[in-house]
Amino acid sequence: MAVVPAEESALPVGYPAEWEADVVLSDGGTARLRPIRPDDGRLLTDFYARVSEESKFLRFFAPYPVLSPRDVRRFTHVDYVNRAALILTVRDQMIAVGRFDRLENDEAEVAFLVEDSQQGRGVGPLLLEHLAEAARERGITRFTAEVLPQNRAMVRVFTDAGYRVSRQFEDGVVMVDFPILPTDTSVGVMERREHRAEGNSIRRLLTPERTVLLGPAGRLQPFADSLTRSGFTGELVAVSTDEQPVHGVTTVASIGEVEDPVDLAVVAVPETELGGVVIDVAHHGAKGMLVLSGSRGNDSSGTVVGLARAYGLRALGPDTLGLVNTDDAHRLNATPAPMPRTGRVGLFCQSAAVGVVLLSAALEHNVGISSFLSTGAYSDVTGNDVMQFWEDDERTSVCLLSLDKIGNPRKFTRIVRRLSRRKPVVVFSPSRSLRPAGDVALPETSTHPVASPQAVDSLFRQSGVIVCERRDAMYDVAKLLSRQPLPAGPRVRVITNDATLAAQATAAAARLGLTPQEPVALPTDVDAATIAAEAARALDDPTTDSVLCVVVAVVDTLASEAHHRLSALADTTVKPLVGVFVDFARVARRAAGPDGPGQLPTYRSYGDALTALNAVSAYAHWRARDPGAVPMLELEVDDARRIVHDVLTDSPEGRTLTDDESTALLRAFGIRSVPRYRVRTLPEAVAVAERLGWDVVLKATSVSVRGRPDLASVHRHLDDAEELAEAWADLGRLVSELELGTMDDQHLAEPVIQAMMPAGVALAVRSLEDPDYGPVISLGLAGIPSDMLGDVVHRVPPLTDADAAAMVRSLKAAPLLFGLGRSRGVDVNRVEELLHRVAEMADQLPQLNEVVLTPCLASVRDVAVLGARISVLPTREVRDPQVRAL
Repeated sequence: MAVVPAEESALPVGYPAEWEADVVLSDGGTARLRPIRPDDGRLLTDFYARVSEESKFLRFFAPYPVLSPRDVRRFTHVDYVNRAALILTVRDQMIAVGRFDRLENDEAEVAFLVEDSQQGRGVGPLLLEHLAEAARERGITRFTAEVLPQNRAMVRVFTDAGYRVSRQFEDGVVMVDFPILPTDTSVGVMERREHRAEGNSIRRLLTPERTVLLGPAGRLQPFADSLTRSGFTGELVAVSTDEQPVHGVTTVASIGEVEDPVDLAVVAVPETELGGVVIDVAHHGAKGMLVLSGSRGNDSSGTVVGLARAYGLRALGPDTLGLVNTDDAHRLNATPAPMPRTGRVGLFCQSAAVGVVLLSAALEHNVGISSFLSTGAYSDVTGNDVMQFWEDDERTSVCLLSLDKIGNPRKFTRIVRRLSRRKPVVVFSPSRSLRPAGDVALPETSTHPVASPQAVDSLFRQSGVIVCERRDAMYDVAKLLSRQPLPAGPRVRVITNDATLAAQATAAAARLGLTPQEPVALPTDVDAATIAAEAARALDDPTTDSVLCVVVAVVDTLASEAHHRLSALADTTVKPLVGVFVDFARVARRAAGPDGPGQLPTYRSYGDALTALNAVSAYAHWRARDPGAVPMLELEVDDARRIVHDVLTDSPEGRTLTDDESTALLRAFGIRSVPRYRVRTLPEAVAVAERLGWDVVLKATSVSVRGRPDLASVHRHLDDAEELAEAWADLGRLVSELELGTMDDQHLAEPVIQAMMPAGVALAVRSLEDPDYGPVISLGLAGIPSDMLGDVVHRVPPLTDADAAAMVRSLKAAPLLFGLGRSRGVDVNRVEELLHRVAEMADQLPQLNEVVLTPCLASVRDVAVLGARISVLPTREVRDPQVRAL
């Protein structure tokens, strides 16, 4: 939500509201970025008065103590095309301004001025990113700047941005010149800065030194108790709004009695008072706040988010359960829950209700937590921010997320792909409801296709995410990941003192996808030392990747003794060792002290243990395998963009491409489609067939006719006019039988003539532009049976060679492609190349609403695209802005 100053009048003509953004500075604070307006004269004048004389000299190359009224007008009145300026504001004060002025054609001069107290917060790089994005939208491709030699900080802003900068020294001034088109380097620089800034913003939330509780005493008391019991070493003050004391904490009557600065505010006030409270705590220097009041989806969400960002702080809530940090240096439990065990697992959720479920389950499973954040359903802080923090947090080795919605799905996948390479990420039930927070469902008449839940699941697994459908399973996986090393493979050995359980557990392992080794069935009355010795022997066996011990104790203490010995073994093993202990004594086996590497994960049943082992083994395999590389393909992207541009110029609302347009677009990406010729009469069909030299196909393309295996809608190997006439008559009878028309109306089948291709396997390759996740590529066999059975695999660009190979091999029908029975198989390399080209096309052209290539006839030496349906919709030229914004 944008916070609009009270003095704002109507926006000027041409004001680009789309340039407005909430941004995170390098130290974790937030600011509001927007275009300058004519009514910003007072803001500009006050800002300039706070800037030092030295900074003014570096900006204007001469003493410039004050701005004249003429200066103010010139700087605040811009046309947003040839002259534009962006300002950063915090707490209704301008802290920086950057501008560009077009020189000629596609070149512009750029300049910045940053308040001295705000320098060192990454303001300059942020302004440059957003100015470059705005300038590109106005057709500007190069920036120039004049900088005094002593202004080394400003020179670094340009040189460190990732652009190819040239510098010259002329007449005592450094002349800087660089193209502003995005490069891999500039995007990488932007993403690294985004990563550091957002990670710092979460770190500040988790490490407050002065915390204020504000609200009715009864509502605050549980939080005060939790904070004091957790060992919080900072200062804790309560502001009681009902004049009742908060026991155990210094209590005052108003926020005005609290000393500055306030690092964290925990707020429980009526929604009507939230706006004023946000402003009050912000003026006390608060870096973050937890808003306990409010309900999911309430208007208060927008109020909190907008005000918090405008006033430079991060906010959790409304409907947040709070924060936990188990670090001994910054003990913090700003929740009403008991302090969880210290450990290596980071835990994230949104609503307070889910937070209660998660924290209570963590206590029940005895899983050690490094940090916990409940952000509220539509809060300022998102899972993306938290993952940015976890990636660099040495205390977190496993990342658990229970997600209701995703704030920015494409950013989520970008971050999680990177994070999963370093630390395992476990997500609870991702695909059934994961759409952007606050989004309104697309109407039934929407032309936007939406990826299926199965496709979204594939997106997560492609990124290395471990997907759990039960919260208990999520903790089962977390215990294993945080306490034991990753397995080298799927081979598991079961050791137990019950022959029946040995057989059952081994069979269960095979069903789950693990590779069970010969189980070790020990006598029922075996002692704990023997069990531990067998486990050690199995761990030393090079043919075993993990060991599961199932210990049954009917009447004695065997389970406790075995647990003790196996725990000692788990502390030294380089392979996963897990235990299941079955007895009636229910001896407490909850390890004391911090949770972490070397401890023994224990489970209630062998099924839970094996499910966790299977998930972790799959993750280990994903992480160990070569991720592959995106192949370099010869593409004519500019030609393709011209085709799309021409179509949208002709049809601004978008449409389906003609056959010729589709052929040209595919050709630009190196995809050869077999021409098909639409015919309306038999003489026309004969003429086309003769031109092709016969051996042709006559087929219906109407959705009302094609694709039905019980209907003769395709006629192959037609070698002369007589055979074609017979096929044409059959098609006419088909139209009549379907009651589409009479036998004279066979054109209703939309018949086409094509040259006959070599026999092969018919595939369907599809790309759809999901409104949230972007392009999703799918592969399956062409036809109804494949669609009905769900034998379709999905991936998202960029598609590496490993991704494409996995797509082909993941199909249940894959044996058809590699040779089934006496068949020779197909050219799988050509199939994978087709997937790469479709993925590049979808990634390069956001306007492609849907691409359906079917059938794609894969033969021994080639893949022939026999049918193509491509639709476009108007959208941005670039799918993701090349700037940082919340």
